[in-house]
Amino acid sequence: MAISPLLTRLYTPADFGTLAVVTAVASILGAGATLGTDRALIVAHDRATTGALGALGLLSTLVVGAGTAAVAWVLRSDAARWFTAPALEGLWWSVPVTVVAVGAQRIASAVLARRQQHRSIALRNACQGIGQSVWNLAMAAAGPVGLVGGLAVGRIAAVLGMVRFRRGAGERVTPRSLSAAARHHRRFLVITPWSSMLNVVGQQAPGLLIAALHGSVAAGFVALTMRVLGAPVGMVADATAQYAAGAFGLRIRSGDPVRRLVLRLVVRLATAGAVAVLVVLLLGPVVFSTVFGPEWAVSGTYAQVLVPAFAVQVAASPVTQVLSMLHRQGTQLTWDASRLVLSTAAVLVPSVFGAPMPVVLVTLASAMTVSYAVVLVLVLRAARIHDTGATAKTLRSPALPECNM
Repeated sequence: MAISPLLTRLYTPADFGTLAVVTAVASILGAGATLGTDRALIVAHDRATTGALGALGLLSTLVVGAGTAAVAWVLRSDAARWFTAPALEGLWWSVPVTVVAVGAQRIASAVLARRQQHRSIALRNACQGIGQSVWNLAMAAAGPVGLVGGLAVGRIAAVLGMVRFRRGAGERVTPRSLSAAARHHRRFLVITPWSSMLNVVGQQAPGLLIAALHGSVAAGFVALTMRVLGAPVGMVADATAQYAAGAFGLRIRSGDPVRRLVLRLVVRLATAGAVAVLVVLLLGPVVFSTVFGPEWAVSGTYAQVLVPAFAVQVAASPVTQVLSMLHRQGTQLTWDASRLVLSTAAVLVPSVFGAPMPVVLVTLASAMTVSYAVVLVLVLRAARIHDTGATAKTLRSPALPECNM
């Protein structure tokens, strides 16, 4: 985020458009590559199952990465034409490499979240940011590969930064333990990958549609807006989600209430989001033109349109994982599919009718706001049901016998 002013002077809007496409495709496939094991291992009840789920997730990630490489090679020319991004033809390899990096990072991050090793998570974030920034700057002379390649480099640096915290952890993984873990957590493996991919598709589909319908230059201006708004939102949401995953996982494994923690996190994040909205609404175009250059002022106007939706997102996204943790995978899948339909329609319908970009972004922001408000209601309802069951279980527990002195 801090080097964005430099990047806008080193790379063109078309380069940012290519980055948006690679980010979207790799994020979607990387989310499903783990087969939902990154969610399942947080609520697993023993170390043997946790290790087996981690190994299964890494294996599936490698398989998906290999398949992605084959498809990307075959479709490299077509993809460049579909998204009006010529650089994609030569950068086809960046998609499978980033997919594997995303999947590996999700697994490693889940292990740290389960152990509530927050310092290790902070180190991961630092390694990712530094690695990506160094690559972006050092490889700027090489063209768009310097921007696009940073996605994978940052995540690989993050995984390497976490490796030393994983040595010696867990039990020996055997085919029998893999099979047992897969059977016990089959709902995660069957439903969660689709839900995770739909979740990321819902986030990335608008950018892909904008690139396809309006061209890579228009997508580049939107991509910078998404980068500037999404970077702090992503860092806050990701850090909070990792903390919350460990806290929620521990409470769910212990049968303790979770609704109060959900509410506390949402209120704090919503307060921070409201402050960000005020700043962007007042200073958006001025800041963008001053920091990134006058040609990027339009991105500041786009930021004013989108920032309220990002504020709602930062309050909701860290707690949506509660649905799958509470075995509400069907509810999560339904919401992810609905959000995808709504966000896709928000871009597609006005674009087909020739609406200008600000109108397209207004409809997109409205769709995002409604979607995240709905999922907050679903999470709070699931948490209330869980807490009711946890309280009833406590009341049914036999009392300790009195001691006669």
